[in-house]
Amino acid sequence: MARHRWDPVAPRVSVVHPRRLEDGLTPGQARGPRWVRTGSGLFVPSEVNRTLTQQRIVEWAARMPPYAALTGWAACLLHGAAFLDGRDVDGTTELPVGIVVGHRGSMRRAAAIAVSFEALHEWEVVTRYGVRTVVPERAVFDEMRRHDEREALVVLESALAGRITSLPRVAALARARRSARRDGVVGWALARARGRVRSPMEVRARTVAEEDAGWPRLLVNRVVLASDGTRIGEVDLIDEEAEAAIEVDGADHRGAERQAWDITKEEALRQVGFEVARVTGRQAMKPSTLAPRLVAVRARALERPSSVRRWRLAPVEDDLEAWLADREEATAYYENLPDPRGLTAG
Repeated sequence: MARHRWDPVAPRVSVVHPRRLEDGLTPGQARGPRWVRTGSGLFVPSEVNRTLTQQRIVEWAARMPPYAALTGWAACLLHGAAFLDGRDVDGTTELPVGIVVGHRGSMRRAAAIAVSFEALHEWEVVTRYGVRTVVPERAVFDEMRRHDEREALVVLESALAGRITSLPRVAALARARRSARRDGVVGWALARARGRVRSPMEVRARTVAEEDAGWPRLLVNRVVLASDGTRIGEVDLIDEEAEAAIEVDGADHRGAERQAWDITKEEALRQVGFEVARVTGRQAMKPSTLAPRLVAVRARALERPSSVRRWRLAPVEDDLEAWLADREEATAYYENLPDPRGLTAG
């Protein structure tokens, strides 16, 4: 089955590690058209796709001292969290690659990297894509602390959506690091995270609803059934008490076929008693505009006369810890394959 373009789980892609001059590459070859310089004494073949974010990461990883490790969004992406793709909220600005060198480490600073001198223990380091990378929980913790509270929640939910860790695992690490810098934003986000999200914009819309518009804690991406068992569809955000729903329309909702399905689902939800609010990604970025709309939607829902509920939720079956165990076993297999870096180019 083809991978959906908004799949939160990133597939493993092919990258090429930079080669040093002393690693079977002569200065004459390096100066030729078949090689591109990526750093001091580091080169990759010119045919390498350097627009690939994972390629950018491994090129910077090649400059790390041997005791350092990748962290933050870069580590999360190598672990498999597709939403943490190295782009800022605007979707275009590249974020710096996070590298932790430890208390006594050092690394030449550059605009494209963010160097951390916090403690780094070897038990926190694993190998991903052939480079030293902190474990997912440490990577998520470090990235969350780079943002404000709301975007820290987006980071955490993106990592959970990418199925690289679980909420209990991140919470356990956070408890062990209560004195860390800016740990308050982590605590704020942990109290509000619940997993199962389908997009970062969905998290932002949910936060506006719960923090600014007075909605209660919402159910996330649950399948709604009519009372006779007919499947209506998966709904982004549900307020059970008010029988109100929020549907977040991202870029994948623009096609005619998807729009037709969205209209059909919304009509079916209204027929069983829901009040529905549709929110675009742009609106989710403007709480002052979106919050009054959502206040009005919930007020209308609560004003309706009470009646026998005509819908129910489908049960949820998801053993994330079992998934993580299987994924870790598969990752260990890929990391122990023969080194593919034996490329030749004249």
